[in-house]
Amino acid sequence: MPIKRLKKVWNYCTYSIPFFIFVLILIFLLNSLSDFSFTIKGGWFKYIESWMIQAIVTVFATGYGLSITRDRINHGYRLPKIIPKEILILGIKGCIVYGVYFTFQFYILNYIASIYEFPLFNLEEFLLDFADNFHILVYADHKNALTFFSLSGIIFYITTFFGETGLAKLADTKSLSLAFNVNSVYKSISLLGWKNYAMDITSITLAIVILGYLGSLELFNSWLNTIWGTFFGFLMYVTQYLGIGAIYSKIKDKSLILEQTD
Repeated sequence: MPIKRLKKVWNYCTYSIPFFIFVLILIFLLNSLSDFSFTIKGGWFKYIESWMIQAIVTVFATGYGLSITRDRINHGYRLPKIIPKEILILGIKGCIVYGVYFTFQFYILNYIASIYEFPLFNLEEFLLDFADNFHILVYADHKNALTFFSLSGIIFYITTFFGETGLAKLADTKSLSLAFNVNSVYKSISLLGWKNYAMDITSITLAIVILGYLGSLELFNSWLNTIWGTFFGFLMYVTQYLGIGAIYSKIKDKSLILEQTD
């Protein structure tokens, strides 16, 4: 199932090869810019300016990602055009939604981790760097490790269910209030079916993990490593936002069918 999803992501990205390459280069340049270290002036100016660049890149990435989500909800088949104003608005709102939902997740997991004296981790990031993180499971108290890993998975799924659907609602309607309307989000997930939703989210997560492992492979040249990592990083990025759109597209289509039959 993740392989089929990856094939769909590839077809979506490469429908127009020139535009795919253009967006890939743009993402690469933005990432490079966000990593740039300012040395012209020191003090607070250096800190604020670096922070501003990071913020701009984050807003753009979130906004364009949500443009992909909206495009897929409306049954699009290729990377959407870059419309700065729409990307800016969606990006700012999307960052707010991310901030609220995943800060909530962080504090719950941090509290649970403190109880079991276990290092805090994000499940998706843990799986992406499993080779480097495996020692956490080996050397930790096995009972605490199993308990925290299980609870982390549950919290991850619950937060992801509501957070990703909230983002999809934002992409579809541009409404922050709907993105935070827990009752509306709950009804949307229930309409699709919690089991079906869980299977789709798991498929997206596994697809991202596969791409993450491929992107982490070391090549013989540093520049090739950078290009390789950017390429797979972009596919991971599209997989997430395209996946959100694909799931919500099912929900929206089913909702429209029910409305027509009433």
